[in-house]
Amino acid sequence: MSMLANRNRMVAGTVGLVGIFLLALTLAAAALLWTTRQTALADSEEQEVRFVSGAVAALNRSLLGVDVLLASMDSLLGLSGLVQEWIDEDNASRLIRGVTEQSLIVRYVALVDPNGRVVASSHASGSGLQVNLPDGFLSETMSQPVSTLTISAPVVSFASSERVLYLARYIKMADASKMLAVAQVEIPVLTSIVIQGVDISGLEVTLERADGQLLASVPNQERLLGTRLPPFTGIHQGATQATRMATRLTGAPGIVVTRPVLYQDMLISASIPEAAALDEWRTQRDFIISVSLVFTAMILAAAGFAIWYMQRLQHARLGIAHSKNTLDQALESMVSGFVLLNAEHQLVSWNQRFLEFYPWLASCVQPLLPFEAVLNASAMDQFPQLDEEQRRQWIQRHMTQLLNAQGTHEQALPSGKAIQITVRRTPEGGRVIVYQDVTVLREAMVEIEKLAFYDALTHLPNRRLLMDRLEHATASNARSGRYGALLFLDLDHFKVLNDSLGHDIGDLLLQQVAQRLKTCMRAEDTVARLGGDEFVVMLEDLSSRSVEAAAMARHIGEKILEALNQPYQLAAHKYHSTPSVGVTLFGATALSSADLLKQADIAMYEVKAHGRNDLCFFDPQMQATINARAQLERDLHAALKNNEFELYYQPQYTLQGQVVGAEVLIRWHHPERGMVSPIEFISVAEESELIMHIGQWVLRTACEQLAAWRTQPAASALQLSVNLSARQLQQREIVAQVLSILEETGAPTHLLKLELTESTVLVNVDESIAKMGQLKAQGVHFSVDDFGTGHSSLAYLTQLPLDQLKIDQSFVRNIGLKPTDGVIVQTIIGMARNLGLEVIAEGVETQLQQEFLAEHGCTLYQGYLFCKPVPLTAFTTLLAQTQQPDAITQ
Repeated sequence: MSMLANRNRMVAGTVGLVGIFLLALTLAAAALLWTTRQTALADSEEQEVRFVSGAVAALNRSLLGVDVLLASMDSLLGLSGLVQEWIDEDNASRLIRGVTEQSLIVRYVALVDPNGRVVASSHASGSGLQVNLPDGFLSETMSQPVSTLTISAPVVSFASSERVLYLARYIKMADASKMLAVAQVEIPVLTSIVIQGVDISGLEVTLERADGQLLASVPNQERLLGTRLPPFTGIHQGATQATRMATRLTGAPGIVVTRPVLYQDMLISASIPEAAALDEWRTQRDFIISVSLVFTAMILAAAGFAIWYMQRLQHARLGIAHSKNTLDQALESMVSGFVLLNAEHQLVSWNQRFLEFYPWLASCVQPLLPFEAVLNASAMDQFPQLDEEQRRQWIQRHMTQLLNAQGTHEQALPSGKAIQITVRRTPEGGRVIVYQDVTVLREAMVEIEKLAFYDALTHLPNRRLLMDRLEHATASNARSGRYGALLFLDLDHFKVLNDSLGHDIGDLLLQQVAQRLKTCMRAEDTVARLGGDEFVVMLEDLSSRSVEAAAMARHIGEKILEALNQPYQLAAHKYHSTPSVGVTLFGATALSSADLLKQADIAMYEVKAHGRNDLCFFDPQMQATINARAQLERDLHAALKNNEFELYYQPQYTLQGQVVGAEVLIRWHHPERGMVSPIEFISVAEESELIMHIGQWVLRTACEQLAAWRTQPAASALQLSVNLSARQLQQREIVAQVLSILEETGAPTHLLKLELTESTVLVNVDESIAKMGQLKAQGVHFSVDDFGTGHSSLAYLTQLPLDQLKIDQSFVRNIGLKPTDGVIVQTIIGMARNLGLEVIAEGVETQLQQEFLAEHGCTLYQGYLFCKPVPLTAFTTLLAQTQQPDAITQ
């Protein structure tokens, strides 16, 4: 007893010591966490203060520069010695334009009389462009007792469609009247000055008035501009204050630092949400907690080891007496059931897990009970309907199985569990029987089988199960003489959805499409997903007549089209998707499953070729079309090898009729078909790898011509425009290819212009911008072809390193016919002018079209009004004619 009491005292002492260590560790960790948290908040506050100080200094410098610019209008134009009627508007506009161009932040400066009329401005139209000043701004500025810089509320500029601020101050004329000098500053330019390229996680920056009116913000909050935020109180001139309060834009708890600027009760506010300020602290917190837990585990492990060691000493003294208990505990801890039989097949030992599997034996098992009695109890419980003789035979079979068994077998219990029974002989002639619950394993095997035959994303049958069912259906229809149908569906523009919104959103669309397809089907039909955005619907047992079967298939297909054309809600995105559906009937002739899928696939691509979002049945003519396209592809290979291509040149003219460049267009001299239009073969080339080889040939040939013109005065300054396909731009090595061709041919880099369509650039915007930027740095020019026909032009236009916009001929063709197209053309011209881009119109065919374009600022043209695409020799002759003094462009 004394030995046991001594051991207990040692254990208690160890536990107490461990508790003290753990308490000290917890207190130290808590103190460290609090200290690092306060340090993180203080660092963020200090970082904000530094930022705001720099932002205020930068903004003050900029506003002071604008103030000086506006004040200098008096000395620049001599206004204090003039009256309004003496001002030369053209000369004044020219002088204002000169000083405005030297400013980095001012886009527009104007002189405005007290009635709001523009007297002179930096715009090309001089006083022709009026200023949309906010209500009351003119009178407010004019009423100042002393001329000071006044800043307006945010407004939208008519010229650029951007949010802008107007900065103004009045100038007294010789007759004591006042003239308002107004400067327009775009809010994005102002915010870039304030933010100074600083990257602080979670930073919110506002430029606001003392009454809380928001003038600008980062990140941009368009809807809040001009509204009033809750005003600050207690802001002293020149002070930089940090306050724990709600952030100015999001209202989240955070640290807010404010400081007034020099002008008109304006201040800059910087806010960092507390959650962002503590980002790095949370990493430190996790590390401190992890280290604390490691130390805790080490302390507990050491304590456990000490206690274990003391217990082991005690167990060593009592080991022999407790050996049987140890064995029993081991048996009870087994997850498997266990039974030990002696040589006479009597129970020697068992564990509780065995009785959990067979609970009806709990009342009868006892040491040295014959195993036949165990089997008898099981038979009486599981098969009470058996008579005595049947029960004896059942027991005998299982005893024979026990005596002869070597290995495993399975048994299904009434509870639904699957039990795997393993029997092994002992050296003394007994048996060791292990009972293992394999229910989960069998369920997993069922799940594996399901995965082998079903699509993991949509839970629809996959290609393997579809092909199996299709083989059975075709065989059954061949015997019964009835028809079925196979519908092959492909989602239109699915890759664009994946590239723009991500594969997670694409997966949501596929799941919703699968659900809609199942609602359109009968119970006996099969909906399967082949992979990607391809689905197949198998309709069985439609009719014994092909016409009726086709009508039923069309009805179901149209039902599918209607269902899949409904809008989808994909997370936060509302999306519209359409399918292309190809249909083929089966049952009349014995065709393989692969052939049926191919027929439906061909029909589906026929829908794609004719505009998508429709249904089409397969017929042999489609196969003939496919064969013809394959032959055309082989002929294109031969054309490259035999040099059958030729470049035509369509000149590009100025308003004065001077040729300044040309677009090169490929033509194909087929040995049998004659001249083949690009319309017939470019689409085939784009679907194969040939477009890269053809495009490279066009680029090299054009560069060789540019190099040859270097010594010809009439052509040495001409630019050549070369179309670049989407597949070419997507090539990883496209930049190296273009530069290599330029170097090998010796072509002047600045005379090569690569034309890209909007859809070409939008395949991968970031990668396209990077490649274009590398070529732009070497002097290559870029033009957007067919501008205005895409869907995302405005979103990316300012990011692309462009030199020129080409107005699509579909808009030019309708000038004078459709007013909307005329408005679109004017908008494109104005946009190009604001972005500093050159603009050219293609497809100009009438004098009316050219006059309209010239009237609205487009002075470069390409079209049949001037010249059709011509071979090089004819183009050279045309150049010589245009050099003559009296040459007239036809």
